[in-house]
Amino acid sequence: MANAKLYEEQILKEIKALPEEALPKVLRLITLVREEFFAQERPELQKMPPKPTSHEKTQQLLAASKSNWAQELIAEREDRL
Repeated sequence: MANAKLYEEQILKEIKALPEEALPKVLRLITLVREEFFAQERPELQKMPPKPTSHEKTQQLLAASKSNWAQELIAEREDRL
């Protein structure tokens, strides 16, 4: 467990040394690593077939949206670039 503490301290030092503009990208990378790690841990979740998508359900979700989802997607993509 002492190794984990050392890793945590080193990771924090590296993050603090980065410019503030890099923090959103670091967060996305950490999230990606976490998702990949948990996907490897739980292969039984990968074997389950996805639920079939329903055009009607999609229309209902979009109609119930209180915000402009298209603009949010565009902004999110721009953030990635």
